[in-house]
Amino acid sequence: MTTLPTPAGARRPAGRLHVDPARPAVLLAEGEIDIDVVHTLAGELGVDEVGAGRVLAAAGVEEVDLSAATFIDSSALALLVSIAPHRRPDRLRVRGATGAPLMTLQVTGLDAVLDLVPAGA
Repeated sequence: MTTLPTPAGARRPAGRLHVDPARPAVLLAEGEIDIDVVHTLAGELGVDEVGAGRVLAAAGVEEVDLSAATFIDSSALALLVSIAPHRRPDRLRVRGATGAPLMTLQVTGLDAVLDLVPAGA
């Protein structure tokens, strides 16, 4: 994981997960999405990493936009998997996965259970 310096000298994750209030059904992923980023999101939601998917789904998240993500690890995959059951009978839509994130979804077989759509679709 890469971290970036903050003005106070502390380190923060190089990625970000957030829901844009203008698009509340979309979880936006930016940069490197790893355990630190997922942990930060879970803390913002007031739950642990396991409960984050349930809370996001209950809040109406129907899509995860990976178009600005450069890396996803197993904790990011676990977050996707934890949101997906709450979308049934629909599948969780994952938009814009390319490069390493797309390869990770394909190698793990999650491309078969998630609805992968191109960024512009």
